[in-house]
Amino acid sequence: MMVDKKLSSDVRDNYEKLFKSDMKKHIDAISSKYIIPGETADQAILFLPAEAIFAEVNAYHSDIINYAYKKHVWITSPTTLISTLTVIQMIIKNMERDKYTSIIHEELNKLGLEFSRYRERWDKLAKSIQTVNKDVENVYITTDKISRKFETINKVDVDKLVNSKHKEIE
Repeated sequence: MMVDKKLSSDVRDNYEKLFKSDMKKHIDAISSKYIIPGETADQAILFLPAEAIFAEVNAYHSDIINYAYKKHVWITSPTTLISTLTVIQMIIKNMERDKYTSIIHEELNKLGLEFSRYRERWDKLAKSIQTVNKDVENVYITTDKISRKFETINKVDVDKLVNSKHKEIE
């Protein structure tokens, strides 16, 4: 009726106001019944079974589209419903992937902290091993010196020493 050119402009305007009012009532009803914070999705779908009504709304009534958008209600028709559901499905998949991405990111951060601790402990152990290794090398050096002294002492001819001492006494 609101597009019937045979009717006067005032009558068409009145039908247009009624149409907008009815559309907003449907949007409000869907929003209040099907969007329940913490229990349902935060958006809902208003299905218009007639393509002509959908086309009218999208072509000439952007205020209704904006109203629905503010109420988190998607307006669809027979030809747009599948596309809308496909978009919703992709959004849900992306949300799931994002959820797992954040979990993976969090776990990688934890792993990074553990690896830092591991690295610090490994560096500390490596320094301790280097210190022990240097101490072992020093002990070998001292052992070699002591062994050479013993060898030197063992090589001394005791008889010569005794004879030389006797000669000094005489």
